[in-house]
Amino acid sequence: MPLKPAIDPEQWILSNPNDLISLTKWQRTVNLLAKLFDAPAGFLVQHTPSGYQITIASEQNTNPYSAGMVVEPQANIFCRKIVETRKSLYVANAMIDPCWDSNPEVHGDGFRSYLGVPVFWPNGKAFGTFCVMDYRETNYDDTYFELIEQLKDILEADLSLLELYTHMQKLAVTDPLTELNNRRGFCSLAQQRIRLAKRMGSRLGVFYLDVDKFKQINDNYGHAVGDEVLIDVAKAMHKCVRSSDVIGRMGGDEFVALVLIEHDSDFDAIAQRFTDQFAQYSEQDLPLYTVAIGYIDVDLNMEVDGILALADQDMYQHKVE
Repeated sequence: MPLKPAIDPEQWILSNPNDLISLTKWQRTVNLLAKLFDAPAGFLVQHTPSGYQITIASEQNTNPYSAGMVVEPQANIFCRKIVETRKSLYVANAMIDPCWDSNPEVHGDGFRSYLGVPVFWPNGKAFGTFCVMDYRETNYDDTYFELIEQLKDILEADLSLLELYTHMQKLAVTDPLTELNNRRGFCSLAQQRIRLAKRMGSRLGVFYLDVDKFKQINDNYGHAVGDEVLIDVAKAMHKCVRSSDVIGRMGGDEFVALVLIEHDSDFDAIAQRFTDQFAQYSEQDLPLYTVAIGYIDVDLNMEVDGILALADQDMYQHKVE
């Protein structure tokens, strides 16, 4: 399962700011673009299914468009052409090209010249465009094309660093085999969930799980099969809890789930749901296995490590050696 992107590419960056992106730095880059081209307007434009939004607009009195402005996705604008073709676009004089007759930037605001390059997310999906526009006809030589590509690289490098940083953060708290939270990730999220439960007056339970005779599975079938069992345990756990619950792999064949409890009967019901789900997964080309399950009613005033220790003790009462 691939890691999720650091920023949802279908959401506007301006509406969902990220501390790792310096809009001030991007603003300086767009201002520099307009200055070096001696152009009245420069832009960084983001594309989503909702249309085209100006993320950064050069800070000049000659620029009629401001950051935050959105153009609907079907409008005949220059940026749309770039996103659809994934190629750079240079139009020296749009007034004499019939394909731009319905372009509002040309016939509404008087722009004649456009030079833009595509900007991509790290996964290759089009982020949008980096461009300059002029009210005059232009005749840019190769140096200008080189220049805008170099400045664009600054923006794409920021997007790549953001993605890398976020992935590194996730890897630090994620078990690479099962893609559940590792112990560190679970404890961090559990602390937040417990604080929320205290504020809301809600009740939580912790379920501690351990695969029975897991060493025998590894010895008899090999570690690759043992890994598949652990992956299936993780998949089964996902199916048994709410999205607001917290699950993790503590290490080895030990797993844990922090879940919302509404009634005393929920403990047995959830434990049975786990058992039924594991039985279903163990029938799918894997050796039959069972899972010991222990659980406790969480004392919201305890530390997470203490809570886990109590749940672990309860689990060992049900363990099959």
